[in-house]
Amino acid sequence: MTEHHILSFGGGVNSVALMVLLLRERLPLDGVVFADTGDELPETYAYLDVARTYLREHQLDLTVVRKRNGKSLYETSWDRRVFPSAIWRWSTRDFKVTPIHRHYRSLAGNVNQYLAIAWDEIERMKDSRVDYVRNLYPLIDRRITRAGCVEIIEEAGLPVPPRSACYFCPFNSVGRWREVYRDHPDLYEKAMALEEHSKHFPSQRLTDQAFRDQTEVSLRTLARMFDGGEVIPVVPVPEIEPCGAECMT
Repeated sequence: MTEHHILSFGGGVNSVALMVLLLRERLPLDGVVFADTGDELPETYAYLDVARTYLREHQLDLTVVRKRNGKSLYETSWDRRVFPSAIWRWSTRDFKVTPIHRHYRSLAGNVNQYLAIAWDEIERMKDSRVDYVRNLYPLIDRRITRAGCVEIIEEAGLPVPPRSACYFCPFNSVGRWREVYRDHPDLYEKAMALEEHSKHFPSQRLTDQAFRDQTEVSLRTLARMFDGGEVIPVVPVPEIEPCGAECMT
């Protein structure tokens, strides 16, 4: 049976570094796939052009896949009156894993999937749940940390990409919410509207992971805290793992 080697590309530091590493070391690479939720930050979409240019120099293309019905994650969440769940991870499953695996099946063969998990995130490693995909972790095999990923990108002469994740990701830290509020106030407004539109609000909020459920801070309250220059309490780093490798790399 045909064997394919595909990089699952998230658009962030780890996956850009892995893209460079695979090409630099001339490891088998037949394609690169990016699952688009429709709701990345503009900076991530802009960086996709950087990645496309780099890949074309190596005679490769970037394949973009989406949910079959064409709706974005935001539109789907709005229609369902929910927001992405940090517990159930349906957004990762429906908007990342499922479209990517649909693409893999179209290749008619087995897929060796490169995932960009760094050495300091080794706990995120996991085996594939389907028999036609085998997960490979070159960064972990070489003990390359996230800092090492930045070095690889800079050595290649590429700009370091911004962190990739949907702008209303439930795993956003307070710092990330601050960046969205400061740099993309229109997107912060949309995230706030989605939070308040949810049938589970206010008992569940998009800020619950950032505050570890220790407060009842909604996005609207957080915006007032940003505006007022308030000192926002530091809470422990969440023990719950972030979205899967297909989502946040």
